[in-house]
Amino acid sequence: MLFNSIPFVFVFLPLVLAGYYGLIRLGLRNWIFLFLVFVSLVFYSVWNPPYVLLLIASMAINYGFGLAIERARDRGRRHGWILALGVVVNLIILGYYKYAGFIVENVNAVADTDLTLQRIILPLAISFYTFQQIAYLVDIARGEVKSGGIARFATFVIFFPQLIAGPIVHYKEMMPQFFGRNLGRFWRADIVVGLVIFAIGLFKKTVIADSAAGFASPVFDAVAAGDAITLLAAWKAAICYTFQLYFDFSGYSDMAVGLARMFGLRLPPNFHSPLRAASIVEYWRRWHMTLQQFIVSYMFKPVALPLTRHAALNGYGRWPSFWLTTVIPTFVIFVVIGAWHGAAWTFILFGTMHGVYIAINEFWRSWRRRARRAGPPAGVAVRAGYHLLTLFAVIMANVVFRAESVGDAVTVWGAMVRLDQIATLPAVLPASAAELIAEPLLFSCIVIAIIALAPNTQQIMGRYRPVLNWDRWRSVARPVVALTWRPSARWAVWSGAVLFFGVIFIARAQSEFIYFNF
Repeated sequence: MLFNSIPFVFVFLPLVLAGYYGLIRLGLRNWIFLFLVFVSLVFYSVWNPPYVLLLIASMAINYGFGLAIERARDRGRRHGWILALGVVVNLIILGYYKYAGFIVENVNAVADTDLTLQRIILPLAISFYTFQQIAYLVDIARGEVKSGGIARFATFVIFFPQLIAGPIVHYKEMMPQFFGRNLGRFWRADIVVGLVIFAIGLFKKTVIADSAAGFASPVFDAVAAGDAITLLAAWKAAICYTFQLYFDFSGYSDMAVGLARMFGLRLPPNFHSPLRAASIVEYWRRWHMTLQQFIVSYMFKPVALPLTRHAALNGYGRWPSFWLTTVIPTFVIFVVIGAWHGAAWTFILFGTMHGVYIAINEFWRSWRRRARRAGPPAGVAVRAGYHLLTLFAVIMANVVFRAESVGDAVTVWGAMVRLDQIATLPAVLPASAAELIAEPLLFSCIVIAIIALAPNTQQIMGRYRPVLNWDRWRSVARPVVALTWRPSARWAVWSGAVLFFGVIFIARAQSEFIYFNF
């Protein structure tokens, strides 16, 4: 079931909210876990009912591993091998469904074999709920959380607002919220605040992201069909797809946060104006934030810390240590991130590009810091240059993220550097108001103004602590235009208009979120 669908907005969501708060009002709090598990399974089953069994099996397996790790740890026994086995089992399940076909295809291409494999449908959200459960097992092993009942664990895994595309949450973040004395006490305020956040996310998806797709997709489809494209078409596709990806994922993140808030729960932030970042490192800190935090906590640190000790014990020099402890782990992990997004060489190349970007950025920061050349804070012109360079790097990587093949990406990149066509641009620019609307120039100017000047959703709703750890992000990427939502008539009209257009645009084209594919 899609968040951006009429049945979800007007049937499923109201019924679930009524049942949830009805149980709380009746004093049946222990039943809310079973209720949320049931409705989340219904939500998931609309996509492909048989894969509900895989989801249930995954939860049962990981709950069992969690209990085994906890019991071994509490008794002072070695539990590292149980954790390792649990992680391997999760990765085998993920690998089979997501990468088996890709591996067989490439083995056939390299070895000239004719291996066949029955077509495997990628289970919805398998990457997200796999990572989430791996984090749970690690947290259990570290003694940071204690297992609860199976209903609580299942609620943590498949709570429908964040099930499909995140944010990736932690057991220690979510479960305490269900036991607070204020759960359900401020239900009217929670529903209003959550509905406004949801409305903004729906508007981003249906009005902005899907409109951007209307400009970008025809160009990428033409390239996939073997057609030649111009300089202008290539840049139009690259920029508009960046808009599409940005507002599609930002919109989903807002809708997830808003839905959870309607239930009186706060999710962690997952998106905080990344295109206002002035470096690729800062961009990744604010894009898919929970994935980045997962990477740092469960992938980068376990790899980098032993390498750092090894470099120190063996007396490696400054730059050899930097390569061993920063560049190589960062590059490898971003290649893995690229593969996590999908079983295709386009995604691996996407991860490789960002790995190179991050490595160069870290080298630059380290060089400036160690050479004592940081000096005073960068001026406006320098920061603008950093910002434009970051945008250029992101846009170029997004081309291969969207392309059907690496060859298609190369075609688009080639057209983007056709400088010989600059002289012909005045002849193809919009000459009338109708052409201006039909082409993405006006649309792009509006979207750029929103990205550069307007507050993001968390900032608009900042008075109501919309996400966990909001104080950490409150002062980051402050907007030029400061707007703060309040329960007033003016804001009620604004919120109603945003929701109205978000719903109306559903009828134009109901499309899946891009991250549903991962």
